[in-house]
Amino acid sequence: MPSPIFKKIEIDLVVKKAVDFYKMSSKNEIYVKSNKKKFTIYGDEEQLYRVFINLLKNSEDSILERKEKDKLFKGKINIEINQNNHYINLLLIDNGVGINDISKIMTPYFTTKKEGTGLGLPIVSKIINEHKGEFTISNNNPGVKVLIIFPQIN
Repeated sequence: MPSPIFKKIEIDLVVKKAVDFYKMSSKNEIYVKSNKKKFTIYGDEEQLYRVFINLLKNSEDSILERKEKDKLFKGKINIEINQNNHYINLLLIDNGVGINDISKIMTPYFTTKKEGTGLGLPIVSKIINEHKGEFTISNNNPGVKVLIIFPQIN
């Protein structure tokens, strides 16, 4: 993976671009809400776009797995973007099946998917760390909660 090329970006626009891409084919409800209009960080827009595409794909796959068991199930992905002091918090919550063995999800090549490589979340974590961010993921019963924190710039 190439080194990130940092520049001043609006992370909310990167998230919305990824969401717009997924909304074209998703049958799930995807919401984005925020407490202000601009959230500026130093980052590599292309790499961060890949992060959000990966996270949305994981949520979509998890919801699809749940829909296979309950055809009437309504999938939801909620994303909140907020400023907290000098940090930008991005919270993604889905109502899919969750993660069975959450302790192994950052292990390269560990996957629960039939066609997964097990590299998605380790790469997501690496990209976020290179952006001086924090990344946590936990089960939300049902679903998953992902929290990403980036330092904000003015």
